[in-house]
Amino acid sequence: MYRYDLHVHTSEVSPCGHLDVREMVNRYEEKGYRGIWLTNHFHREFQEMTKGMTWRERADFFLKPYREGKMLAGTRLMVGLAMEIRFLEDPNDYLLYGLTEELLYREGERWLSMNLESFYETYHGRLLIIQAHPNREGSSTPAELSFLHGMEAVNTSPRHDNGNGKTQRILATHPWLLPTGGSDSHREEDVGKGGIVTETEMDGEEELPALLRSRKYRVLEEEPAYR
Repeated sequence: MYRYDLHVHTSEVSPCGHLDVREMVNRYEEKGYRGIWLTNHFHREFQEMTKGMTWRERADFFLKPYREGKMLAGTRLMVGLAMEIRFLEDPNDYLLYGLTEELLYREGERWLSMNLESFYETYHGRLLIIQAHPNREGSSTPAELSFLHGMEAVNTSPRHDNGNGKTQRILATHPWLLPTGGSDSHREEDVGKGGIVTETEMDGEEELPALLRSRKYRVLEEEPAYR
């Protein structure tokens, strides 16, 4: 069995993070995970952090921990590129899977000024759009389902009331939506609490969207006893 965490932040890009990519890679190797996807924040605060940079410089800044993580991990741990985006006019967060460096450089500059509907219309065939923690108390509400591929069924962040049960009920009544799971790792105590488990190993990060569409995985409720 192979474990993958689909929701991981690093301090280089996500200021709310307490661990840098080197620390995250080391912790997840120790936990026995096969891979992690870096879902660093891409929102208004990112714009403010990178004020004065060109778009190319901003994209480089966003990609730096991903590139460093891949170099550090080698073949021991898969490090995938993803994003947690929050559009300027939308308080919700969305996880984007299938992201590539080329797409970010070429088209990412305009993403924050889009909304969920226009983003879905443009990218639904190229990216998987998953709403993160849709029922998190005080910060998120379920988005229009027709503009989503899925929802994060289990978010194990210990500092929030994530409303996972409410999200799972939505998924149960809308079975075409894809369920995902992640630790939403920002700090030491978050690492390796959630994600997905598969019977077959992915050969590359580009396989994640197809794996999720196949539904040949199980969402982890909590860290399993095995490694």
